Amino acid sequence: MRHSLKFLTPALACLLVIGLQVPAWAGLSANDQEQVVRIEAYLNTLKTMQARFLQIDAAGGVALGNVYMRRPGRMRFEYEPPAQILVVADGTWLVFRDNEIEETTRLPLFSTPVSVLLKENIELSGDVTVTKVENDGKAVRVTIVDTDNPDEGNITLVFSDAPLQLRQWLVTDAQGNTTSISLSNMQKDIKLKPELFTFFDSDYE
Repeated sequence: MRHSLKFLTPALACLLVIGLQVPAWAGLSANDQEQVVRIEAYLNTLKTMQARFLQIDAAGGVALGNVYMRRPGRMRFEYEPPAQILVVADGTWLVFRDNEIEETTRLPLFSTPVSVLLKENIELSGDVTVTKVENDGKAVRVTIVDTDNPDEGNITLVFSDAPLQLRQWLVTDAQGNTTSISLSNMQKDIKLKPELFTFFDSDYE
């Protein structure tokens, strides 16, 4: 991934995917390409979303919390104690707050791969390459890499089928370490308060 900050290993890291300049579906069968088109269409229906998440990192660490999304550009990960982490995408910045060490980190949102899920129009091409599609009749799995840096890791999005719904994502870094995020109790097309997607340093002074 372009940004190797330590905080990108939690739930947020599981979304951070990236860039591309060759045909995104090179090597995929016609059926695989149809699945990608379905997934793009589905992701574009997720204007707003709220869900519970369960995170399991490569070392077996477990964390729980809530995730909120409002496209374009806005997302929030709230970790439950004992974790002391908050991640907010406010449309301009991706802000990571670690209350344990009292540190805040900001990255330009659209320079980070998380923007692949937060764009006005989601396309699994142009900035990302789909390398593999798997469909066993019950679930669809799509693996995506950064085209410019394909050896730096990948993200796999997992969907239940009939109907299609995002259930899980797994991110594997360049060292082969994988973190998974499983979603439950997802609600879409709901009203979310604007303040969910704002972050003020003054709140932590």
